[in-house]
Amino acid sequence: MTASTLASRAATLFLVAIVAACTESPTEPGESGTRWNPDEIATDARRGVNLVISYSSSGQRFNGTVTNTTGSTVTDVRVEVHLSNGTELGPTPRIDLKAQESRPITLDASDQNFDWYSVHVEIGSSSG
Repeated sequence: MTASTLASRAATLFLVAIVAACTESPTEPGESGTRWNPDEIATDARRGVNLVISYSSSGQRFNGTVTNTTGSTVTDVRVEVHLSNGTELGPTPRIDLKAQESRPITLDASDQNFDWYSVHVEIGSSSG
């Protein structure tokens, strides 16, 4: 095999590995990628908005709170939960949070079987 053939094959394998890693990722851009067990309390923070959320197996739902820790209003805040089974819960309706304001968050997870979940806060018209 020539050096150029070996280099070409190595480059191809490298690209295949990158694509495989991207397609196996359970998260979207902007997510922390942390996987939480169903009995764990999940947290996320984005631009001064903190999320604390947990799964209630008896209620089959996620309950939590989003809090604006900044000194000004944060607009268009919403929350998503991603389950290991591929299901995305949410996003919640967009809300504006005044400075230091907290709001409850609930996402229905009825009839969902999952081993882990990930969460993230979205702010604005995209997940910034």
